Amino acid sequence: MTDHLILSALPTPNGELHLGHLGGPFLAADALARHLRAEGHRVTTVSATDGWESYVLDAARREERSPQETARAYHAAIETALIAADCEPDVFLDVRTEPTASDHGDWHHWLTERLTARDRVEIRGERLLADASTGEELIACWLAGRCPGCGEGVAGYTCEACGMWFQPDGVRDPRPRHPRSGIRTTETSSAFLRLDAGLLVRMARERRVPDEYVDLIHRYVELNGPVWRLTHPLGWGVPWSTGPGLPPRQVHSTYALGTTAMFLSAGEQYARLHGLSRNPFLSEVHDRPLFALCFGMDGALPLLMQLAVQEAAEVPSAPDAYRFNQFMTLDGEKFSTSRGHVIRVLDWVDAGLDTDALRFHLARLSPGEKPTDFTAERFADDVTQTLVGRLGRVLDLCEVDRRQESSSDPASVRARYETIAARHRRAFATGDLAEAAAAVDDWIGAAPDAVGAAGARGVLAVLAALAAPLMPRWANVVWKRLALPGGPALRAAGELLSRPGGFLPVPAHQLRFDPVSPDAVRALTPQTR
Repeated sequence: MTDHLILSALPTPNGELHLGHLGGPFLAADALARHLRAEGHRVTTVSATDGWESYVLDAARREERSPQETARAYHAAIETALIAADCEPDVFLDVRTEPTASDHGDWHHWLTERLTARDRVEIRGERLLADASTGEELIACWLAGRCPGCGEGVAGYTCEACGMWFQPDGVRDPRPRHPRSGIRTTETSSAFLRLDAGLLVRMARERRVPDEYVDLIHRYVELNGPVWRLTHPLGWGVPWSTGPGLPPRQVHSTYALGTTAMFLSAGEQYARLHGLSRNPFLSEVHDRPLFALCFGMDGALPLLMQLAVQEAAEVPSAPDAYRFNQFMTLDGEKFSTSRGHVIRVLDWVDAGLDTDALRFHLARLSPGEKPTDFTAERFADDVTQTLVGRLGRVLDLCEVDRRQESSSDPASVRARYETIAARHRRAFATGDLAEAAAAVDDWIGAAPDAVGAAGARGVLAVLAALAAPLMPRWANVVWKRLALPGGPALRAAGELLSRPGGFLPVPAHQLRFDPVSPDAVRALTPQTR
């Protein structure tokens, strides 16, 4: 048994969770955790909302309420959506609610002291755009323009198109994101972390970070120099109070020590849950869990920069494995809550649509190495063809109270199982949910012949074990219907194949999926209502 700690995306509480969020890091983290547990490992999953992110301010402005109320309300909504989609982590923190808030702030100050003592903090002057009447600097959510790397439109100083991060004074054609009475320039000073770029790249390669993200580090340093932003003059965030003196509105960036603080908070939660006397990320200890991240590609650079923080602060808190996903679009366009081009998870659940069917289709689309697109038509077709059709026919065979003629024998069925199980395990080893869904497809295809040779119980047990990380509700119902102990697991299912015989003890109608019409899915998009 190996101990694992999985940290999934830290969503900004500025809106509800939609399918684009769910189909990326949240499903990836949940499915990986379920797979590892079924393989006999101890797994702890942690996530949190990033209530200090600047877009909380933007949402509060739009909805005419306080940032505090906005963050609190959307934290609750996001947690409810994760529970509804069976993606609830073991611990879901709100960095603005006690006692997490105090701990989160304390980690910022402790890390700042360590970086300052090691002469890794650099103060740089900046010339920024500002509101002429209020003097508020136009940074983060208040700034728009074009990426200095690829030229695409950006908000703030990160580019969702190419993954690049940059400084606010590097934004091309800068402008306010919202109308202002007038614009002027202002000067301020911000804190930066001095990077050892060569060592950062080596640390990333040691963790087998994909080449495209290592290249992103190279391109970042070429564009910005060997520094990473620690603070910005936003006025919303953990105050900068323990390092070199800075202007009053300077606060910690959530994408610098804020991220490291979340790693350390996750370590604290792990220690509390498992009765450890100390945080496993504060020193090299034997009981440190394998630490994996599941995040979107737009957060790749800040997460990789935590390797630099680990090196500079001499705190072994950085992850052992990074799993980044590309973006998922809706009907070929970016999900957009403001334009109503979105399907919210809670709307899906309220409409009575099946969350297991959704999880399976999102896994098939899994935007791991390339962007993917969700459409109502493809989802409905997948449900009809795969879950209602091919899986339904397998269940039909399992309800027949006699042995079916088969061209296979138990040994060949067992060999087929071993091949598919190996494919399934490789899929989770690499974070490829589409490959995991393909393994389920493979067994559904093999099942009709396998039922006749090896019996329904073993065939259905294997199907439940393969499907469990992606369709947990359905898989657990099958497992219980077969009166098997524990939860769905490939090892136990494989052993059952060696004892052929036995069909479903009761009719399988409750195991069947219902067809879905594309119109029922399209109706969930606000702009079509």
